[in-house]
Amino acid sequence: MNEHDVITRLKERFAAEGGRAFIPLIRGDKPFRAELSEGGIYVDNLGNQPFLPWAVFVEAFELMKGMGGRTMKGNAMQHRLGTQGLPIDSIEGHIAYTVYGKQAGDSIFRRITPIACILICAGICYNENGCLVLRSFTP
Repeated sequence: MNEHDVITRLKERFAAEGGRAFIPLIRGDKPFRAELSEGGIYVDNLGNQPFLPWAVFVEAFELMKGMGGRTMKGNAMQHRLGTQGLPIDSIEGHIAYTVYGKQAGDSIFRRITPIACILICAGICYNENGCLVLRSFTP
């Protein structure tokens, strides 16, 4: 699987529901709404920054793949980028660093919930306590 396959898989998941989907949260709370767009996915649970470009999903996938399939999610609520709770090699930290240009020591906007839930819903990975685990499949 490569970055093209990740985007294709996400687009297929949304196309199956007319371009919009209710995505379940990991903890089973009320789902959030997500809508496919040309450059990524809009979500209704990120306040005034609702857009997630394709790059966030591709970077999450590439990081999981490069780390043997299991990667820490990261905690942007209580930690700054580059600290033990939010290392740059966590999904949240890696995306902040590579996609949004944040640097070590910066506080970052928390995006892991919709990113993780969308990747899980599309069957690309699954959740384990504090980590996402890449699934093995042929697209």
